[in-house]
Amino acid sequence: MPNKTEQPEHGYRHPVDTNRHHRENGWDYCGRAIYHITLVVAERQHLFGELVGDSAEKAQIELNEFGCKVNRLLRDTPEFYESKGYSLRILALKIMPDHIHVLIHVLDHLPKPIGNVIRGFKSACTSLFKRTYIGGDDTANMHNPTATIPSVIVHFARIFAGTGSIWEKTPAGYHERILHADGQLNNMISYVRDNPRRLWLKKKRPEYFAVQRNVLWNGHCFSAVGNILLLDSPMCAVHVRSRFSEDESRNYMNECITSARKGTVLVGAFISPKEKQVLEIAITEGLPIILLVPYSFSEYYKPAGNLIEMCTSGKILFLTEVSTEVSPRRSISREECNILNALAEELMQNSISK
Repeated sequence: MPNKTEQPEHGYRHPVDTNRHHRENGWDYCGRAIYHITLVVAERQHLFGELVGDSAEKAQIELNEFGCKVNRLLRDTPEFYESKGYSLRILALKIMPDHIHVLIHVLDHLPKPIGNVIRGFKSACTSLFKRTYIGGDDTANMHNPTATIPSVIVHFARIFAGTGSIWEKTPAGYHERILHADGQLNNMISYVRDNPRRLWLKKKRPEYFAVQRNVLWNGHCFSAVGNILLLDSPMCAVHVRSRFSEDESRNYMNECITSARKGTVLVGAFISPKEKQVLEIAITEGLPIILLVPYSFSEYYKPAGNLIEMCTSGKILFLTEVSTEVSPRRSISREECNILNALAEELMQNSISK
């Protein structure tokens, strides 16, 4: 991980530019760091392969010919750039049908920012697609008879004719996250490797993973992911006050769990360590939860970790009032904590008055 003493004097963690997909202002993108990079295919077309497997545990991505070539290209990237003075290592990667996850470790100061490497890889993939499938100057023509080319490739060639790239257009050109915190690397490696299983679960109950926008409730306008019917259930707000003694905290936490075991929905932002303990017990026992979050949902939002099983079973609802379509997950401010805790209390009071 990066050495904190080498970071600029303004602090270790820099503000995020929300228009540039997690790009951090003031960060030295030539310096040593670990990046989680996500690259998405234009229009989310399944350009690289398909999900296969008859269970979540057996789920895997079966790469097509082009996906296999892209996989080799990505794995060879550190060696290709080594002669140019770039010291890189790929820690984990997963090529999904319509996007790529890769963890890149920058081992030493780079001649140019890491973005040059990502853009070079993207360009190489686009050139590879054109050489493999597109003929001459007319990108609507295919090299080979369509009978020998998967239908998704034939369809994508028409998209390519209009865009000239296989990738989605974003302000930054790709999605990135810099891994700062201790333990974040192992969690992210698990996340990358777990993508096929999570995709399988999402396909099992798509209605629970669809982003629902403009959900009106008691003067609020929410975006939601999960089981929206949980809003009609009796609720218990989980807010362990800092003024509580240890005994008061323990009793309050036990009361929350006991109430949930009887069918009450636990609602809160689950920010403090004790609130997170309540959340962990609820997840372990499959108790219903409404999780209030300070970020918005992209159209392809998927819950992290074991929350995806909760979503598949209809035991959780993610709720936000953030109106922008996409905003990064990030550290939460004290003001946001207060707003979310007050909202949890309001949700509970409204459920009691029904």
